[in-house]
Amino acid sequence: MFISSEFIDAQKNTAFDPAAAKKQLGLPQTKVMVLGISHLDAASARFQVAWLEPLLCRLRTYDPQVILTEALSGEQVMGLDAYAAYHGDAGKYAGPTLEMAKTAQAELHLSAARALVKADSLVQKKELNPSQRRSLAALFVAAAEPFSATVQWMRLAPADRIAQDGISVSLAKRLTRFAELRSELSSIAARLAADVGLERVYGAGDHASDVLLPDNKEMQDAVNAEPGLKDLFNHHTAAFRAIPEDTMKLSSAAQVMPVLKWKNSARFGELDADAQWFSMLRSVKMGKAGRQRVAAWEAQNLRMAVAIREATAPIAGGRALLVVGAAHKPFIEAYLRTFTDIEIVSVPDLLSSAPKGCPN
Repeated sequence: MFISSEFIDAQKNTAFDPAAAKKQLGLPQTKVMVLGISHLDAASARFQVAWLEPLLCRLRTYDPQVILTEALSGEQVMGLDAYAAYHGDAGKYAGPTLEMAKTAQAELHLSAARALVKADSLVQKKELNPSQRRSLAALFVAAAEPFSATVQWMRLAPADRIAQDGISVSLAKRLTRFAELRSELSSIAARLAADVGLERVYGAGDHASDVLLPDNKEMQDAVNAEPGLKDLFNHHTAAFRAIPEDTMKLSSAAQVMPVLKWKNSARFGELDADAQWFSMLRSVKMGKAGRQRVAAWEAQNLRMAVAIREATAPIAGGRALLVVGAAHKPFIEAYLRTFTDIEIVSVPDLLSSAPKGCPN
């Protein structure tokens, strides 16, 4: 292996930094866009999925080759279930996913792992007919990857979304409901994947780190003991009230883009990290409980960064998108910057542009 003398000289008097290898890349860096969002299932009752079209239009222009979400991977869902004695009931993290997976596994006589192997093999085919797409949807459900199954369901013509090829009547109804969910998992990630011709989305979420969490009562007592901490957690401070977009409840289409720009701004990331996490580190009264809670948060975000790195390995020099809760964004981006082959793409720049044909 050839190592340049310039690289060796640069390392002599500095601590090792994997990110320094970016200067040595023979291909362009792999681009990763981290779209921070407030979870849409908690939006105002007046919120309409159609209001997302200006965002989706811009994301289609970005044209990601890999899309990830905050959902758990099928591997982690099944792993948490297998280790329920240690992690607790996996249903509290992914109840519908787990129930659908076990039903599909019994119907297809496949384990989750075998279903994923068969799904990966089918994905390699260049053109899938409706029968193959239904089979692939069933395999993804059995692999505990329901949002990848939703991508397949969306790619089918409405007349082809029927109970055949491993899809039961009840599963067909559930996939139709998944496709219509008022959730960023379906209405942004899966919808975009279908629009740009991808076969699946990847779950980057993590709850294995929850075993690190302090006892709930201990944590609540610690928060209550620190004056003003609860207000910080809930953004009830002057810094947050000064930004009108932060209090919007997405009650009109005109609010969506300003809210997204704010949630993806460096200023929001800085304020939110300080309010939710660094405040616990500063607190003497919170003691070890605060430190323990931050440790779990850091571990969770590190695992999400690792999931992104793994998913982008086959697309060196390509484009990836993660759709995730806005609080995770600054931490995940910070960890991604330490990798050898990741370039962070600016979400505010994307949202501020007006590609031809995209509504404002």
